[in-house]
Amino acid sequence: MRLAGLALSAALLSGCSYAGGVPSFGNLFSGAQSGSYGGPSATERCRIPYRQAPLPRGCHPSQVTVGTPHGATGPAGAYGRHAGGFPQTPQFGQPSYSKPQYATGNYGSHASGNAHTALHRGATPAKSSRPRFRGSLDLGVETGVSGDILNNAKFPTTPFAAYDPSAFDEARSEGSVAEGQTDDHRYYVNSRLQNTPDPWDTLSAPDISFADAWSAPTSIGIGGEYILSDKTTIFARAAYTTSEGTSGGATTIEGTAFKETTSRFYDDDGILTDISVGTEFITEVPVTEISYDFSDLNRLDLEAGARFYTNPIAGQGTGRTVTPFFGASGGMSRYNAVHYTLDQRQLSYTSVFEEDERAYYDLDVPGGFDVDNNAATPGVSRVDLYDSQWVLSGGLQAGLEWQVTPGTALALETGLRVQGARDYSNGAKGDSRISVPLTLRGSFNF
Repeated sequence: MRLAGLALSAALLSGCSYAGGVPSFGNLFSGAQSGSYGGPSATERCRIPYRQAPLPRGCHPSQVTVGTPHGATGPAGAYGRHAGGFPQTPQFGQPSYSKPQYATGNYGSHASGNAHTALHRGATPAKSSRPRFRGSLDLGVETGVSGDILNNAKFPTTPFAAYDPSAFDEARSEGSVAEGQTDDHRYYVNSRLQNTPDPWDTLSAPDISFADAWSAPTSIGIGGEYILSDKTTIFARAAYTTSEGTSGGATTIEGTAFKETTSRFYDDDGILTDISVGTEFITEVPVTEISYDFSDLNRLDLEAGARFYTNPIAGQGTGRTVTPFFGASGGMSRYNAVHYTLDQRQLSYTSVFEEDERAYYDLDVPGGFDVDNNAATPGVSRVDLYDSQWVLSGGLQAGLEWQVTPGTALALETGLRVQGARDYSNGAKGDSRISVPLTLRGSFNF
């Protein structure tokens, strides 16, 4: 009987591992056999390799410890499994074993297949949380590539309608009767062309582009974005754009400069004995030019649109992804009123013949006449070009977005922006403006 009892006891002890009881030796997670028949401690038996591992059989949740290095969060890594574009934080707050918090919904590329398991059978995971709204701030500059602010065919200007080059004739004399000779010099400009009604040869009045009228406009904007799906968002934006006006283009007259010299000869008694007249001339001389000094640009932009994200091109392993995107937008822009003033530079005729360099001097109202030919406001060289008005606008964008943290991102984008044509003050329709913007945008999750 004693032998039978010993045999039965040995069989029961050796069968514990098959019956689901506590293992008799070894560490379940190290894979090493300790050789101790006393079995592992409760701490070792109830240790799991990561937080999402199943609860060991026979262990109460309060006995469970995590056997991974401090700070690890399991196979998904510190940020969870996300693919850039604009991911959310995978866990909000510190998780507990009774109420684990999992982030199951990512957006951007590679968002599918991100599944998590509970700590043990029967546990109900917390509802996934993903941001739906983002705010944004942006700074940008733009360069005009098409469109004229002043089109002479649509808004004719006649700054030289009253211009008369003879108003700037110059003269000087030298010599004396006692010396026996006097020379009287007259300097003037006229046309050498036949059958021309104007006292000059050519007049050049080129159109003036938006890029010539304003330096590169700068803008600041604020916006909001709603995340529709893993790769699509819609947004709204308001921005203020400003630029300092510059002196754009020039209307130029070219003519032929003349020097006419009348020489008089006298005898010893001071009696005139002879007169001779000689003429010199130089063609294609820029006689006078008018520049257009434009007022500053102030513009309010209101737009809405959508962005479409592709797969990340970098940073998938760290969560700080770099993701290309494309976008389109439309809206309205309100421009301030625009005017320009005329500045005239007039040639000194004497300098053409007597100086090494030709001299010009500035004229506000040259010769006492109004250079803008505005009879209602004589002496005033300001011309109102556009009134304040709203125009339609739209654009296409492309860029890259870098996920700096789970809740913030930076994007750099460019594209094409089109603003509709404005009405000139004379009622004619102006040109549309096409520009290339370059924008740096920062966004943050709500």
